[in-house]
Amino acid sequence: MRRINENELEKLSEFMIEQFWGKEEMQQMFKGFNKEKGKSIATNILYMELLYFYNKGDIYIFDDDITGAIVGIQAKNLFSIQRILMALKSNKILKSLSKEEKEQLQNNIKPIKEVHSSNWYKKYCKNPYYILQFAIAKDMRGKGIARKMLEELFDYAAKTNSCIVLETFTESNVPMYEHFGFKVKEFFETENKELKEYRMLKKLNDKKIKNITFGKLTEEDIKNVESDVNQIAKDINNIFKN
Repeated sequence: MRRINENELEKLSEFMIEQFWGKEEMQQMFKGFNKEKGKSIATNILYMELLYFYNKGDIYIFDDDITGAIVGIQAKNLFSIQRILMALKSNKILKSLSKEEKEQLQNNIKPIKEVHSSNWYKKYCKNPYYILQFAIAKDMRGKGIARKMLEELFDYAAKTNSCIVLETFTESNVPMYEHFGFKVKEFFETENKELKEYRMLKKLNDKKIKNITFGKLTEEDIKNVESDVNQIAKDINNIFKN
């Protein structure tokens, strides 16, 4: 797994849309659109989002062929954008749409706005890392790529974050994420029950002494350090006893 290069973002956009096209959120967003036109608009929107995440977040791909990709960001940086809604304001996208298409797209997005929350996790975690997108090529699933990518991301996020969060509109994704330690914290659906969002959280082991800045410790930090030090002392004593 490696960080993506900027000149690969266009290819990544196409890859992501190809994997996501049949999913609930994408089908809702482009309901009533010709398939090819919808995919073209979606790819342009996603490309603009990825430009932001490339500069402010993290984009990893599994290999040069992009058989897997994951996009994440420190949650504190998420609120400087409005994701799809911000992208729709771009003339580069809107110029290609007729008045009717713009209205259709805006109406399609309303149920997504109704069901989605980008700050639900605040009641559970003060310092989360946010997974925005994760995809494995359809013909490469079941080969361990998801595990390798997620475990590397967990190790990376654990250096600075206390938990990792994500949402999915696809119910069949939930068991997979639960397998990797995520728990469904909230479930929300639109009034007509056509669109559902599962909000999931995984706690990370961020109690590493090397990641604590001394002189700026909270009472909780101090207790965690004391606990870790006491455990290390016990382990050392057990080694010498044996």
